[in-house]
Amino acid sequence: MKKTSVILIVLLNSFIFSQWNQTLNGTSIWSLASDLNGAFYAGSLGSSGTVYKSTNFGMNWSTLTSGNGQTIFDIAIDSSGRIFAANYANGLMISTNGGVNFTTIPVSVFGGHNLMAVCCGKNGFVFAGTNGGGLYRSTNFGVNWAPTTLTTQQIVTIAADRYNSSIIYAGAGATSGGLNGFYKSTDYGAAFSPNTNSGINVYGIIQLDSSTLVTASTSTGGPVHKSTNGGLNWSVVSSGYISRSALLYDYLSPQLIFLAGNGGIFYSSNGGSTFINAGITFSSTPLATYSNKIAAGLTGSSNGGVWFHEIPLSVEQTSELIPEKFSLSQNYPNPFNPSTTINFSIPQTPLSFGEGMEVTLYVFNSLGQKIASLVNQSLAPGTYSVEWNASNYSSGLYFCKIRAGDFYETKKMILLK
Repeated sequence: MKKTSVILIVLLNSFIFSQWNQTLNGTSIWSLASDLNGAFYAGSLGSSGTVYKSTNFGMNWSTLTSGNGQTIFDIAIDSSGRIFAANYANGLMISTNGGVNFTTIPVSVFGGHNLMAVCCGKNGFVFAGTNGGGLYRSTNFGVNWAPTTLTTQQIVTIAADRYNSSIIYAGAGATSGGLNGFYKSTDYGAAFSPNTNSGINVYGIIQLDSSTLVTASTSTGGPVHKSTNGGLNWSVVSSGYISRSALLYDYLSPQLIFLAGNGGIFYSSNGGSTFINAGITFSSTPLATYSNKIAAGLTGSSNGGVWFHEIPLSVEQTSELIPEKFSLSQNYPNPFNPSTTINFSIPQTPLSFGEGMEVTLYVFNSLGQKIASLVNQSLAPGTYSVEWNASNYSSGLYFCKIRAGDFYETKKMILLK
């Protein structure tokens, strides 16, 4: 246990100084999302109204749709790969074929109110937040829409409960009459509770466990609020972070909370009590994650674009005995859901003297695309163990491939959900 703790501290400290990779340079990005196959989608700010897609973590981007004259305020993707983009005054754009084609639901369907937020629930439920018209709901994958009991709020963020699909959360921004705050539904978004955090501009909602929520805000002082009873009551746990989005990264223990806002990107490893700058000090808005990748959207001619960072996953040495040969063991359990453990051995060789041997351990999907980097560091001879959490991946066949010097080996892994 002591050895694992030391490894984790090194990992978190290294994150502060690690380099972010800027892509889509000079493009002002206002929305981000990722799908279950690791593709990232980015929506631009201003009159271009462009949706971009990358299937290789920002190395290349394709333009899916543009020229609608409005900011892409939000993007959401359901478990079947349907893409929903809140295109402000242009309406809600929907694609059922990975962005090849889009249809648009006009704002007239939403009472003439501009679109600011979108969220996908389960089994066909989709939710759309409007600027002054509250929240609308679809029960059939966005084909038909109806208003909920939130009818006059400016809904800027929506989140579906991670443990109970009937629970939906909505955050409201500044509107007259103290309507900004936090709202909760327990019936799939048909009806919402009274405002439980009135007067706070709630721009980001994340869920740490079945009863603990954390919100980001643009209100004066940049308060970070936490609720330990499902959103019924709130308290300020930290402040000073004017934030337009929040993200939970739970591939590590402890979980990491990310905030994006006026001061850049910040993270917390203690439930939001304290935050540390994560290496970006430029104004930021959207955040997204896939596996151990973090993506942030920035605006401006020089800082604008999608910035990526890869968080190295912790690897633990399980034996100090020096093995006689290289090996990559079959992951266990296999099939697995959602986590599996992978063991490998590095022997003593001329290449492993001194500072150790460079070892990479990657996960690829059935299309041959690298989707996770489990190990990418110098390791001394020994036997090691690393865990892969596949919570955000779909069922299917995956491949684990190790490289250490001239040694290569690949194992098949099966994820069953």
